[in-house]
Amino acid sequence: MPSPRRLPEAQALLNPAFGAYLLACSVNAATKTGARNPLSWPAAFLVLPFVLPADTRADLPVKASRAMAAWLTEHPRHQAAFAERAAALTDYTRASLRTGLRHRALEITGDGLRCPRAPRSATAEHGSEVADCARRAALIGRWLATTELVTAYTLLGVRP
Repeated sequence: MPSPRRLPEAQALLNPAFGAYLLACSVNAATKTGARNPLSWPAAFLVLPFVLPADTRADLPVKASRAMAAWLTEHPRHQAAFAERAAALTDYTRASLRTGLRHRALEITGDGLRCPRAPRSATAEHGSEVADCARRAALIGRWLATTELVTAYTLLGVRP
């Protein structure tokens, strides 16, 4: 069986530029919530493990009105798989953060990550999967903006 990294679909999803775009969508959405605080650096490592796996992404709600804790309670298989997925995507998240910083899609402040300009909306010409990933990344950003980081890490069974 070929390595998943050699499959075109995996290569497209694991492109650091695409990861940077998803992180920018998440950071932008997080900073638009009530307090308008930047997204913390460690919270960025939670975004891609939620968004990239198709099974998790398909089960995410459309709106952030449902709390992350409530969603995880209803989806224990995603909660159980999260720590392993997060560990597997750590290097890719780092590469995506570096790409986002290098291309000024993201910036680091004393409080965390900010998006200096709103990322472009994904359109139908980019493909439905890209648009879905971007929408879900924004949802995760809103969740992380309203959830204490320690609580999020505890619920997901990961640690910085």
